[in-house]
Amino acid sequence: MTSPFLLWPADPLERIYRDSIPPKDRVGKPIVISCARNEYEGWLFGITANIDLHNVTLTVTDLHSDNGLISKENIRISFVGFVHVIKNTPDTPASELDRLAPCDIPDPILDIDNTDIPAGETQPCWVLIYVPKNVQPGEYKGRIIVKAKEGEGMIDLIVRVYPIVLPDRKNLLVTNWFDVERIAKAHKVKLWSEEFWKIFKKWIKLMAEHGQNVYKVSIYTITAYVDKNGSFSFDFSLFDRFVELVLSVGKAERIEISHIAEPKGGWGHEFVFKEFPVVNKTSGKTVMLPGEKVFPYLLSALEKHLEEKGWLNITMIHIGDEPCESNIDSWRRISGLVREWAPRLMRIDAIETTGFEGYLEVWVPTLHHFNNWYEEFAKAMKEGHELWFYTCCFPHGLYPNRFLDYPLIKTRILHWINYAYNLKGYLHWGLNAWHGDPFGEPYEKLPPGDTHITYPGEKGPLSSLRFEAMRDGIEDYEYLKLLEEEIKKVKEELGGPALKLPFEIRAMELCKRVVPSIVDYTRDPEELMNTRELIVKEIISLRERPLALVLTIPPEYKVVPNGPIVILVKGVCEKGCKVTVNGKTVHVDENGYFSTWTYPDQQNRVIVIISKGSLKKVIVRTFNVRRK
Repeated sequence: MTSPFLLWPADPLERIYRDSIPPKDRVGKPIVISCARNEYEGWLFGITANIDLHNVTLTVTDLHSDNGLISKENIRISFVGFVHVIKNTPDTPASELDRLAPCDIPDPILDIDNTDIPAGETQPCWVLIYVPKNVQPGEYKGRIIVKAKEGEGMIDLIVRVYPIVLPDRKNLLVTNWFDVERIAKAHKVKLWSEEFWKIFKKWIKLMAEHGQNVYKVSIYTITAYVDKNGSFSFDFSLFDRFVELVLSVGKAERIEISHIAEPKGGWGHEFVFKEFPVVNKTSGKTVMLPGEKVFPYLLSALEKHLEEKGWLNITMIHIGDEPCESNIDSWRRISGLVREWAPRLMRIDAIETTGFEGYLEVWVPTLHHFNNWYEEFAKAMKEGHELWFYTCCFPHGLYPNRFLDYPLIKTRILHWINYAYNLKGYLHWGLNAWHGDPFGEPYEKLPPGDTHITYPGEKGPLSSLRFEAMRDGIEDYEYLKLLEEEIKKVKEELGGPALKLPFEIRAMELCKRVVPSIVDYTRDPEELMNTRELIVKEIISLRERPLALVLTIPPEYKVVPNGPIVILVKGVCEKGCKVTVNGKTVHVDENGYFSTWTYPDQQNRVIVIISKGSLKKVIVRTFNVRRK
């Protein structure tokens, strides 16, 4: 008798469509997830209906191992919905798309309890697990149970927990701009009412769970008053409640205050101050006043208020969005006035040109501008400016971005780019800037999915496959930072010559396997996942004795032409160790330092073996050799 449905796991970062056919070698196979403690990790699986299925439901068991259990309270299982895309992202080769339009693309992670599945169709489902910090490393096993009116089935769930813990405080600064009015409207509550604050708290929690730690607050949450003498005063109570929420629930590392200027006449035109509403204390009426009359007093009072609250060192203010070569002079004028009125307030902006020295502390170019004008931005970093990047409706083509019709690896890879280019943050304008129906056809004037990466549910916000991929990328960044920090700890323990060499470049070597350049990143999810696994292995190996660190010149990520290839090898190990490099014994001095040169072996490898008594450590570097 034929089973009413088949269950099967997706490959990493693979979307499952309604017409997806279950690969024979995956039907009935378990879902296998590997993750650190204090990490979220998810996976897609498919239910392929052999007959019409009705009232399909999903449940999960606790996960057990010899070391304990992971409660099912830490596991969420959801059906995935679809968005109909009528046209693809422009100027993008078919090879860079996940599917050609028109098509239905799986994205929203739904909050429904059951669904029907027509015969011959596949329903994608999402399992998400959070591994608490106190869970012991090891392999945990459980089951996902799928029931329908026509029958039931199970798929095994295996979670392999690494012996590492991701930090609570993220190193990467991330902001997704959100629209509070759209949140209020979607949930049918009045903006700033108590009902709004309850639902808004859920949205902030979702953002924080997905790695967001920078939150944009409107400058119009500050109320301005003017008395009969023309003196201004300000009420910060709404502003304060907003900031206190994102600090407590949102785990905010930074606050960004919205723009005070705008281009008069549209993008690229002269920047002018925005108007600001002011309440007349005598009449009670609100009037709009030119910004240049209000902001000198408001920004001065704001800076003082932030200092009193202890928030000044984490707060940034936007001047005007996307200054470009045609209006940078007017933007500079306004930025200079902001510095005059609030000299200790950091300034941040998304920028469309260069030359912001002295006028901007946090520079946020688009990814393609950062790539094309790299020398200018690298110079700014060396001069001490903080550099982020942003994506929006641009870039597209070969570049990564988070559009609906792009493979999910293009979303995840964004934060490998953060690490590869020492970019401290990421900005996107569209957490929830949907037009019309959030689940309907994407806004036709922008690439599909650019407007929003979340959806409104019945009781709160909903995530998406793209938002999950983005979180995974942020966690990948933390893996790389964890490796870097572990190397620094070993350097400190070895001391002496270890402190003089940049062994922490190893994290960059592994990052560059995935992102050799901004457009030449891997398109292969398996390569990304294998590199992630290698990062974990190296973190674990660093702690094992004998302690040792190795540095090669050139670094592993650099493409080396054949001709011949000579690799310099430098390292530091525990005192009393013996070292061989590609089989050749190398002298180790009294401080544990060694150096030599070698040719790569037939597999383009340099193999360093460090031994001390019965202890042995093998360190391998594999080079990308160009022979043509």
